[in-house]
Formats: sequence, structure tokens, C-alpha cells
Amino acid sequence: MKIVSEKTDLKKTFLAIFTMLLGVVCVDLYLVVIRLIGTDYSVFKLAVFRNFFAIIPLLILLLFTQEYSSLFKKVSNKFIVLSCLRGLSFLAMNLFIFISVINVEFATAMTLTFSSPFFIVILSIFFLNDKVGIYRWSAIIVGFIGVVLILKPNSDIFNFYSIFSIFTAVAWAFSVIILKFIPKGYSTSKIQFYTLLFNVIGALILFIILSSDFNINSTRDLMLMILTGILGGSAAILFVYAYRLISVSKLASFEYFGIPSSFLLGWLFFNEAPWSQLFPGVLLIVSAGFIIIWRDAQKNKPVKGNKKFY
Repeated sequence: MKIVSEKTDLKKTFLAIFTMLLGVVCVDLYLVVIRLIGTDYSVFKLAVFRNFFAIIPLLILLLFTQEYSSLFKKVSNKFIVLSCLRGLSFLAMNLFIFISVINVEFATAMTLTFSSPFFIVILSIFFLNDKVGIYRWSAIIVGFIGVVLILKPNSDIFNFYSIFSIFTAVAWAFSVIILKFIPKGYSTSKIQFYTLLFNVIGALILFIILSSDFNINSTRDLMLMILTGILGGSAAILFVYAYRLISVSKLASFEYFGIPSSFLLGWLFFNEAPWSQLFPGVLLIVSAGFIIIWRDAQKNKPVKGNKKFY
């Protein structure tokens, strides 16, 4: 029985890793598309199409799980409010990363978003009353230094739009914290549906107020916009599925696959290779992330006797 259990756990681990990596590639690919068409459209229009067509993979999931009949049942006011806040956080994240990838070298923009673990730790102190020890504070400091080294605010290569990647990381951190407050009993499909609903509503309101130009230049552009929604929506589902298979501490490190992936895609599609911009800052960001992941793994281990971790 023990051998069967170990084989099952190993199978789940490999499936979770594969799903996570597939989700990372989906994110990178849809942002490549945003970069390709972004100069011709406002970020508000791009956000409307990206979020609206993200409903396609979600509908497929609802049909597969047969949860569509219970979407509007047993929905509390607290859940609605939290879903609204989470949807607006995702909307902000979309807008910020769109601005960044359109105006900054692709790999640089994507790498800076990996500062999100530090903001999650900081926000957890204020909103979840988490106690942060020396390891995680060290990770925050190391990661911050890495971000500064990449931004190089006092150099000639500094790009103001790079800061929007940091805003993206902050918005993602807020969405993670908000998720902690959603009561248990709500399925992934229901959470995703209501989050996406408020995301689309918010994007549409901003678009009507600030742009209101519904024209699309070509059928090709329309197809690409639909593709951003399908890829982005699929990525969100893949991430949730992967994190439900195994523990966060085992899987989180594989998100950093997005760094070499974005570097490769930036080189292939845009002929960019920002070595001097990314190094050594990227190494510090990744190291800091691994410190946080390692620390969380240590905290989740069963402790024997009076042994404590500091």
C-alpha cells in the first residue's frame, strides 16, 4: 500500500509540475501577442477583449465539471464583495503588465513581476497578522536589491515603464491575500467565474469612459485578441489546478521557469537579449523567492519534540 501511495504522489507531482509549466508558457505567449498588437490599441481595449474571451476556457471547465447549474446558488454578500475586489485586482494587474510589456524589453518586464512573493509576505503582515522572521525579512531585502539592480534608476537604460511590472506584482499579491478571506466551500470554478465577471465589468467601464473606440483594424487582430483571452483564461485555470494537486511549497519554485521562457520568447519574437539589464538582479530575485519557498516548506513540516525553526 505504501508503494502504491508513493507512486500516486509522484504521479500527482509530475502532473502538477507539467500543468504549472504549461500555465507559465500560456502567460508568456499571450503577453507576446499583447506586445505584438499593443501599440495599435489602448490597454483598456486589450483588457476588455482579454478578459471577455477568457470566459471560453472557463465555460469549457464548467461544462466538464457540470457546475454551471450551481453558479448562482449559495452566494453570500461577503463572497460577492471579495470576488469584486479580486476581479479589480486582476484588472489592475492586466493593465499594468500590458503597459510594461508594450514599452519595456519583454524579459525585463516579465522578470520584475517575480517580485510578487515579497509583496505577498509584506501584505500578509498587515492583513493576515502573519509573523515574519529573519529568513523572510532577509528574502525581502535581497529581492528588493535585485529589483533595484534591474531597474537601475540612476542609469541611462532606466525605463519608467518598468515600474508597472512592480505594480503588477503588487496587484497579484493583493489578489492572493483576498483569496485567503474567501470562505471555504466555494469551488474553483465559482471563484474564477465571479472574479472574471467583475474583471470584465471593470474593464468595460474604464474602456467606455476613457476610450470607447470599438474599432478593430483587421480580422487578424481580432483573432489575436481572442487568443489572448483563451491563453490567459487557460493559464488561470492551469495554475489553480496545479496548486490543488500538491502543496504550494513544492510547486512555487517552478513558476521561475517563466524567466528563461520569457527571455527565449523575447529573443525569438523581438530580437531582445537584455543580459546587462537582468543580471545580476535576476539572480537575487530568484534567490529571494527560493528563500521564501524554503521557509514555508520548513514551517509546514511536522516538528518533533521541542525543535523550533527560526
